[in-house]
Amino acid sequence: KSSNSRTDRVGSKRSTIAGGQSMHLASSTQAKVLGTMRRTAHFRALRGVHTLTFNTGSSTLKYSLYDVNRNPTTEKLQGTIISSGVADKVTKPDVTLKMDGTEIALPLGADHKTCLAAIAENLCIDLTDVGAVGHRVVHGGAEFTDPALITPDVLEAIEQNSSLAPLHNPPAVLGIKSALSLIPHAPHIAVFDTSFHSTMPASSYRYALPRDLYEDLKVRRYGFHGTSYKYVAETCAAYLENPSPNLIILHLGSGASMCCVKNGISIDTTMGMTPAEGLVMGTRSGDVDPGVLTYLIDQGYSSAEVDNIVNKKSGILGLSGISNDFRAVSEAAADGHQDAKLARDVFVQRVRKYLGAYLVKLGGEVDAVVFTGGIGENASSLRSEVLEGLDALGMKLDPTKNSLPKDGISEIGSVVSKTRILVVPTNEELSIALQSVEASGIIGETKIPKSLSRTYSGPTSKTNASCRSLFAYAVEGCYNADEELSLLQTFSSRLERCGYFRCISNTSDGRRDFKLDLMREHFNLDCDPDTMFGVTADDAKDFIAYGKVDQMYEKILDKYLAYVADKDFVLVSNSRFGSEDLNISTRMAQALGIPAVIIGDQGSEDELAIAKKEFLKESAEVAGVIVSGVKSDDTADFKTVVDEEHRKLSELGLNPVAVLPYEDMLYKQTIAEVVSVLNARVLYGKELTNNIVKQIKIFTLTVDNFLEMLHEDEGTLIVTHVTRTDVLLSLLLAMQSQNVPKISGILLTGYNGDISPHVLNILDGLGRVNVPIIASSKDSWETASAIKSAPIFLSSDSIEKISRSCVLFDQHLEESFIHRFIDDDDMNAAETGSIGPKLFQHFMLAKARALQKTLVLPEGDDIRIVEAASILTNRKICNVILLGTPSVVAAHATKLGVDLKDVTLINQQECERLEEMVEGLYEARKKKGMTKTEALRLLLEDVNYFGTMMMQLHMADGMVSGAAHSTANTIRPALQIIKMAPGVRNVSSTFFMLLQNGVKCFGDCALNVEPTAEVLAEIAVSQAKTAIQFGMSPKVALLSYATGDSNSGELIDKVIKATEIARDMVDEEGFMKREHIEGPLQFDAAVDPAVAAVKLKGNPVAGRANVLVYPDLTSGNAGYKGVQQASKCLAVGPILLGLRKPVNDLSRGATVGDIVNTAIITCIQADL
Repeated sequence: KSSNSRTDRVGSKRSTIAGGQSMHLASSTQAKVLGTMRRTAHFRALRGVHTLTFNTGSSTLKYSLYDVNRNPTTEKLQGTIISSGVADKVTKPDVTLKMDGTEIALPLGADHKTCLAAIAENLCIDLTDVGAVGHRVVHGGAEFTDPALITPDVLEAIEQNSSLAPLHNPPAVLGIKSALSLIPHAPHIAVFDTSFHSTMPASSYRYALPRDLYEDLKVRRYGFHGTSYKYVAETCAAYLENPSPNLIILHLGSGASMCCVKNGISIDTTMGMTPAEGLVMGTRSGDVDPGVLTYLIDQGYSSAEVDNIVNKKSGILGLSGISNDFRAVSEAAADGHQDAKLARDVFVQRVRKYLGAYLVKLGGEVDAVVFTGGIGENASSLRSEVLEGLDALGMKLDPTKNSLPKDGISEIGSVVSKTRILVVPTNEELSIALQSVEASGIIGETKIPKSLSRTYSGPTSKTNASCRSLFAYAVEGCYNADEELSLLQTFSSRLERCGYFRCISNTSDGRRDFKLDLMREHFNLDCDPDTMFGVTADDAKDFIAYGKVDQMYEKILDKYLAYVADKDFVLVSNSRFGSEDLNISTRMAQALGIPAVIIGDQGSEDELAIAKKEFLKESAEVAGVIVSGVKSDDTADFKTVVDEEHRKLSELGLNPVAVLPYEDMLYKQTIAEVVSVLNARVLYGKELTNNIVKQIKIFTLTVDNFLEMLHEDEGTLIVTHVTRTDVLLSLLLAMQSQNVPKISGILLTGYNGDISPHVLNILDGLGRVNVPIIASSKDSWETASAIKSAPIFLSSDSIEKISRSCVLFDQHLEESFIHRFIDDDDMNAAETGSIGPKLFQHFMLAKARALQKTLVLPEGDDIRIVEAASILTNRKICNVILLGTPSVVAAHATKLGVDLKDVTLINQQECERLEEMVEGLYEARKKKGMTKTEALRLLLEDVNYFGTMMMQLHMADGMVSGAAHSTANTIRPALQIIKMAPGVRNVSSTFFMLLQNGVKCFGDCALNVEPTAEVLAEIAVSQAKTAIQFGMSPKVALLSYATGDSNSGELIDKVIKATEIARDMVDEEGFMKREHIEGPLQFDAAVDPAVAAVKLKGNPVAGRANVLVYPDLTSGNAGYKGVQQASKCLAVGPILLGLRKPVNDLSRGATVGDIVNTAIITCIQADL
């Protein structure tokens, strides 16, 4: 268990004013306002929230107005700028205000409040339409780790932090007070520059100064530019398609800093307690020996003068003697000005110094080096100098890309650069707006559909579709075996067949997985232990080290699906895996499609909130949190303490499903657990091995001396050498006395089965030994060290601890949480038919492997096809026939370094069955005027005709082509020769869109330009059948520009008619319910439960659709490409539907992964 005292937390106000999205409010009026806004959250998600942001300086006031809404596809907040402006020289006689480029008249010497009033009066919208107000606050101290709703307490805390930022926080407070008086109806949110860096470890934020300076005066590193770093880091995560990237971000401007980002969070930054630390800046010195400052004071400079030198007269200005403008200094350096050149050189070298340091911090694993800020975005020559000569470290610029004008995110790295090099424009104002809306909660999240872990299975899968599963994740420092065991015990008392599965197990090379052993033994799980985990920790390290993470997930999924096949409930756990533990756990929960419960101790609330955010980033559902070890003191009863804990968790957006009291025995070892750690032997008193060990004492003294020590404490484990029979017998005699505290046990060391027979005779004659005696072959010091260093854990013999843990769970676990997983009604109500992308890909791969179909890939002269063929055969997915020129294919294989030994290579001209193919093609097309000569020519010149004829002659089960051919050239031979399946009148297509929150089918996006109502209905039914064939439970939405009867028109009439025809078709065939086809629906009403609740409440398809049928090719093609680009999801297709044998078309820009995925789907189609 983790310690309940958190020495790294500074300040007593954290629990009441910081860290959460829903702070306690200043007044009941404000509470009602915010409550009303939250009740209308779904409507705001649709139409957006007008959000004002203010950045108030001592003599400036900047504002921006954004329209903020939630992107229905990505679930991310997004904002559009409406208006912006700045008041300059505030309080000065020549004060000015410009709004959207237009100068606004102000009275002489106008103050901040007057400027704010002028902005409000001239704003393009009425102030009553403002939904949220965000304020930039430079310094949040250690208290504020997230944006905070501004209340009197929060405002007071910001003012108290003014001593840390005397130039910045006071004007921010002034701006906040003025804005509160002008816009009292909207929530005001403080967004702190320092909060992004609150995730830094103590090793990064502590100075090597006396501890009392840290505790009493808050002297530590805080870091700044946080809003910029948050925006840039999140932008990079989306661009890199990696939710938790490792980044080195260079925010270079007049104020310059750098940030080291690991797994998406800040672990170090160059600025410190103030912005003066770190890089050289416009007028700030950056890193300076503190001795220089004391020297200046000794020379007669006042502290104010020294501060002025460091912050106002140093940096680029101080070194160059010319200007603090980097452009002007660069121009002077180019003209030969030596001081200007020196200023530039010092600036660059300081950046390179930190770049190297952060590269080391990330262990060389850097996803991207990112330039941002005015200098970082615009100074191409500076970027060249910073990265010069770093090729060996994996950073190489492309000079041409670097020199081009930048518009949006730009890649400037060479193709051989191991690390990607990006230029990302920052947008601090937008970041403030988005954070403010997020923190206020006035736009509701579209809830992730509750899968409730209904395990997905395809039509031929042996997995158990009724099994419920739950993923248990414990934050770092929390040992959670007792919580996991108690959870499983709770479900075992209600469901018959329960199990326990570890994604990654510590089992390897004779090392035991204590938690796995505990569950097997306590619950009498008689299955093979090897079936209860996915991979060992050692195997997982190898998978990750060799870049085979997907194969690792595949293996875990394989074993998980096999394990749950005969279970009603399975608790899924993960072993500790260092810094990658959270990352792997979130991805596994998402891949398995099951909700998570996050476990922590009292004091780990922030870690719980961080973990929840990471799970949600992966679109993994979080069912709730469990907090253990909650202590009450003499001044408060436990209920009061629990209420306070609930309040803390709620402020952090967490749903507590159990808050468990501290129980001392759960944090101590028992004799039974000591036996497990030492692999010791119990000589006597096996029934007493549940005794709690409170402390350990090694006895090497005389009997008189150690008897005196026995009177100190009870619950002591006495460790003595096996030869000390005097100590052993004296202890047993002492334990007969009522005047001596009871010890927990006796541990004899150096034991090799050689206790004196006389002593054994005495012990055997006692009848009952009232203290457990255990023995180990290790020596006394080695034994004591092993016990102390062993983590707290449970064994199946820890009967009292297990019993007490289960009792606590029964008393404090929310009953509604249990029913969510065991009530069929709840399960059915939440069923959406949604399948996660990992599970979908796993099913496809497993089924294709089982089928072992033969595919022809006719474009073997394309290097991508060669690589794909190698993957398909080496991974035993299918048999591959490759058509191509042998010398060309061999050259590609050599270049790629791949093995084609299992690939059948055919050259058309040398094929033994060429004559048979000519005859077959001639017979199929002679009525259309084809001759045998023309048939031969087509087969020799057109690989698609050759491949199609291989299918016609049953040499292949399917074909994948199009990487080097048009769609028409790919499918024309199939339409002429293979023809359509019985009962099918039209060939259509679908894309499998592997979205994070579930796989969806989009069609028709490739073939039918303007389908009639009848054709559209056939497309819908064909899409539904395909969804079923791939393990999905189809809910079909026929899309249009209106929902239900909200509009009318020719297109809508067509969709309505098609919907009725499709329903009649499924009624006739009986493969699905007619009410699971709905139209017309708009896209948002089809997939977003929040929108559906407004537009078509109670409809079984609206908000749950996973098969989306577009009314024509234009909308379908644009729709799938728009969703793919916006979400960066994998789109597999187009998959052609309706042919007698499957032929699938690749895009000419297809990647090797696209080819492999299309081939896998083709294998499954070939079995239908």
